[in-house]
Parts: sequence; C-alpha cells; structure tokens
Amino acid sequence: MNDIRVWGYKPIKELDGDELFLCAQELEWCSRDFRRFLGWVKIVEPPIPGQTGGGIIPLVLWKHIDTVVDALLSKPLISILKARQIGISTILAAYHLWLTRFSEGSNLLLFSKGQPEAKELLGKSHRMYDLLPPFMKLKLDPDSTEEMGFPKMKSAIKAFPSTQSASRSYTASLVTCDEHAEHPYADENYMSSKPTRDKGGQFISVFTEDPFSNDNLATAIFTDALEGKNDFTPLFFPYDVVPGRDDEWYELTKRNIPERELSRLSPDLYMAKNYPSSIEEALSLAETVKVFDKKVINVMMDDVRGQINTDREGIDNDICHIYKDYHIGNHYIAATDVSLGVSKDYNVTTIMDVKTGDIVADIMSQFLAPEELALHSVRLLALYHNPLWWIEQNMWGRTVIKKAVELGYRRLGYRGEKPIYWSHLSDDDVGRIGFVTQDKSRTDLFGQLIPAINDHQIQIYNQNGLKQFYGIIRNARKDGKIEATSGQHDDYVIAVGICWLKKGDVKVTPFEMKPIRTLDFGNEQSALDRILAKRGAS
Repeated sequence: MNDIRVWGYKPIKELDGDELFLCAQELEWCSRDFRRFLGWVKIVEPPIPGQTGGGIIPLVLWKHIDTVVDALLSKPLISILKARQIGISTILAAYHLWLTRFSEGSNLLLFSKGQPEAKELLGKSHRMYDLLPPFMKLKLDPDSTEEMGFPKMKSAIKAFPSTQSASRSYTASLVTCDEHAEHPYADENYMSSKPTRDKGGQFISVFTEDPFSNDNLATAIFTDALEGKNDFTPLFFPYDVVPGRDDEWYELTKRNIPERELSRLSPDLYMAKNYPSSIEEALSLAETVKVFDKKVINVMMDDVRGQINTDREGIDNDICHIYKDYHIGNHYIAATDVSLGVSKDYNVTTIMDVKTGDIVADIMSQFLAPEELALHSVRLLALYHNPLWWIEQNMWGRTVIKKAVELGYRRLGYRGEKPIYWSHLSDDDVGRIGFVTQDKSRTDLFGQLIPAINDHQIQIYNQNGLKQFYGIIRNARKDGKIEATSGQHDDYVIAVGICWLKKGDVKVTPFEMKPIRTLDFGNEQSALDRILAKRGAS
C-alpha cells in the first residue's frame, strides 16, 4: 500500500476500508503527539524573485523550534524574548491549531497589539488548517478572521487586539500574547487572564524588545523569570538560530535597512533590537532615551568603596554607611527619599559634601520603618554637625519629619518665608517641611542632576545606589517622562538629586585659619619686639 502521506490527501469518499482505518489510527496518534501532527503541517512561503523555493512547503523544525516545542508541552508559563523572523509565531500557530483540533473544550485567546496583527496571528493557524489532509479536517464554525472553532470538539481560537476590555468575559485554557512589549493594554489583559493562570492554564508571552523603553509588562515578566522571581520559563533566541544567518547575512541586512524603519535608531541599534545576539543586547536601550551617561557611571563604578565605619556611638554599621569623615571647613546637605512601601522600594538618606559633590555617607534599606529611618538618619547626620536636611514630603515622609523633630532635629528644609516654631509644630508647619516631589520639582531636580552626573561633578561610593542611575530613562510612551525603567528603582537617584538641587540653600562661609603668632616665623618682628613697641607708643 502506498504511503499515507501520498494517498492521505485524497477526498475521504475515495478512501477504501484499509485506508480509512489507517487514517483513523493516524488521527489517534496525532491527537497524542504534537510532533507527529507537525509532520502534516505545511506553510505558505512567499517565493523570492530570482531564487528557487517558496510556495507550499513542509514545516521545518529547526533546533530552537524543537526547544520551544519542549516548553509548550511541559511548561504552563512561558516568556520568549527573541530576534525577529525566527519562526516562533509559526510554531505557535501550529500549536494553537493542534490544541483546538484535538483537545475537547479548549478555548484559546490570542492577543496582538492591534486588530490587523490579531487577524494575521489567527490567519496563520487558518492557513495551516486549509493545507491539512481531508481526513484531519472537521467542520469549522465560526470561521472568520477573528475566530475559528470546531463545534464537534467544542473548541475555538479567538483573536483580540490589546484593548482595556479585551477578553474580559472569557475563560481560557491558553492565552498567547504576541509582540507582547508593544501591547498598549498589556497589564489590563494580563489581569483578565488571571483565572486562566490560576487554574493551571498556559500563558505565553512572546516579544522583541522596544528600543526606546523597557517599561513594559513583557520585559518585567522576562527579567523577573531570569532572577527566579516568578514561575515563568524564560527563553531567549538570538538572530543566528536560523540556518544561513551568518556575519555576511547580518552585514547585508544592516546595509539594506529601509530609512523609514530606522526612525530615531542608528543602524547598529536597529540591528541590536531586531536581531540581537545576546540577552544583554536585546534588553539594551537606545542611548537617546538613557538619561545618564553610561561611561561616566562606569568610571564612578571603578571608584566605589566600602564603609570606613568604626565603632561610633549610636551608629548601626549595618544601616549607616560612612565613606568619608566630617572635615572642618566643609559644608554638608542631606536628603531623604521615603519609601511608600510598594515594589520593595528603598528608604534612602544621602549626605553630600557641598564643596566636592561627594556623597560622604548614606542609608539605603528596604526594611526600615519610617520611625527607624528618622532615628538612624538623625544619628548619622550628627556626625556631620547636623546639616540642612530635606525630607521628601509624602505619606510616610510626614512620619519621618515628625519623628525627626521629636528627636530634636531643627535644621530641616521647609518651604515659604514664614518661620517654623519647632517647639509648637502645627499640621500646617508639618505640611511646609520637606521636599514635595511633583512634575515641576521633578523637572527641576533632573534638570540640574543630569548635567551634574554627566559632567562628573558628583561622586557616589555606594555601588547599589549607583546602579540605579543605569535604569533611569526618558519614557517615550509617557511623553519623555524621566523615571526608572520597569522593575527598577529611583530612590537613591532622587535623594542625590534633592541634595544637588538644594545645595544652594547651604550658607557657605569661608573658613579663615588664623596662624598662631608664636609660630609665625615669616614675620621679621618678634613677639617681644611688638610688645615693646606697643608700650613705647603708649
């Protein structure tokens, strides 16, 4: 008997009894084995003028596609960061088709950034279905560009653009988010998929990184997965996983990038974002949206140092970090960014030498209560003769302010000309004390901090604090708002920024060192001569 792959494409009514039996057996095997089913899957590859190939071809399982298949068959939560055009959406389309064709009751939800993309994602599965042999097909209903289903299996695939209300009333066995980093309502759609995830259903996030912002849900899921902070399986596939993509291909592709696709990207950055060779390259940001000069921060990293804490009364060395001692004649300013207790933010106090721009001491902790932050800050500031201290005015900042005053601290920065009566502090007074972070003050802060850092006028010795400067971006999705990229923090950055912005409030008076006259050997007249001369004059 001929191979089933030859006669299996005949109309069912033309099959004899033995052929029908073999088809039924093949269906049973394919229902249990996704890889066997893939042997029947064909795709339409557009022919390239002047080259052979193209047309209807079998699906080829490259090595990285086989890795994806392993994950699809064993992992409920998958995050895939990838180069473009490496066949991921194609294998997912085959997987979607297999589940709906052979898994009774399966309900698949596909999300894309817009309606055309959603239709195309579903369209790949539909085209694969059209090319299956007749014995594998079932009646389709519905059969549209937005939904296809098999009534006999009580299963369906639905495609949605990313909107606020997309899929809100649906439950699913699988949710796939294609080009996830570009979804405008990714967070809302993710929350609506929570019942699917809670019941053990699959959630698949697939994306190529946005060159202008890492502040998106897809990146947050992937980076958290790398650090073991969630249960997603992270997969990364560089540009060269596709056979034939060598150095020559890379340079040819770069040389022929259409000008309209470059936008604000250089050819090198375009290739790094669309065809990355490593995770680091894929997650890198365009230099035009980074706020602080990476080269300057790298130089500062070479100068980070440990604490010089010794046994100082009242100082907890695990909380308070001292990098340089107090020096007579130097002037200092302090600032505190108070955590609101979300996303594991840090409570930070920094002390800056106004003259040198050095952060000479700091506190940086995720575990201090506001009252504890005030206590340790007051003790640390005492070592620098109680400098002017600006505390961020927010919900917990008010608690820090009140506790600082209770502990006797009187050199707190405040707004307005009206003096503060520290012994009789009113609610109005508390409201005027501290630095209020709002759009204008934040703009002023970064307007002065950015050139100061990039000109290396500030020196930071805390490695963890300095790392935060790498993650500060101009968010292109928020009209260029300066903020920390998704999953990172800006607490230390803000504290340093307040110090720099407010250093002009510190009254700097020249310190005149008066020489001891008995040691003033440069004067020809001795002390005795001066005394005698004075007596003679009287």
